Amino acid sequence: MTLIEHTSHFEKQFTVSGYVMNAAADRVLLVHHRKLTRWLPPGGHVDPDETPQAAVVREVLEETGIHAAVRPHPGIDLEVDGTKEAQLDLPTSMSYQLIPERPGEPAHIHLDMAFVLDVTGEETVNFAADEVHGAGWFSLADVMELDTFPSVRAISRSLLADPASITA
Repeated sequence: MTLIEHTSHFEKQFTVSGYVMNAAADRVLLVHHRKLTRWLPPGGHVDPDETPQAAVVREVLEETGIHAAVRPHPGIDLEVDGTKEAQLDLPTSMSYQLIPERPGEPAHIHLDMAFVLDVTGEETVNFAADEVHGAGWFSLADVMELDTFPSVRAISRSLLADPASITA
């Protein structure tokens, strides 16, 4: 039985992760997650009144103080006019993540949309100590040495080995 089949009855929550690239496109922004005590891209839950694209920009700013914009990734041109139907930029990946049970919180699933963002202002990190233990810019060699998840390494490898591979 697969993870998805085994957990089909679990509550699902939409989350976002933001892989922010520095201006030189040779470093990615990561935060040290408080609960997981691992290095991850900034991110969090999508609020009921926002798009995933707005959520990832908000989460990056809240956690790191970095202003960034989602890198355009429209997918197939839907030829919509933007008045009754609009096209959203796609995530670079979407994963199904089992979040284990914790005191007062049952096990549940995060449907995580990972977006690539480009820094739009200063690259000085001013992390939110109440949300993360730390934050910084990391090269590909750095990411490969960090305590993180395989998915973070895979996306970082794709971005930092060939930044043009995830383009508009």
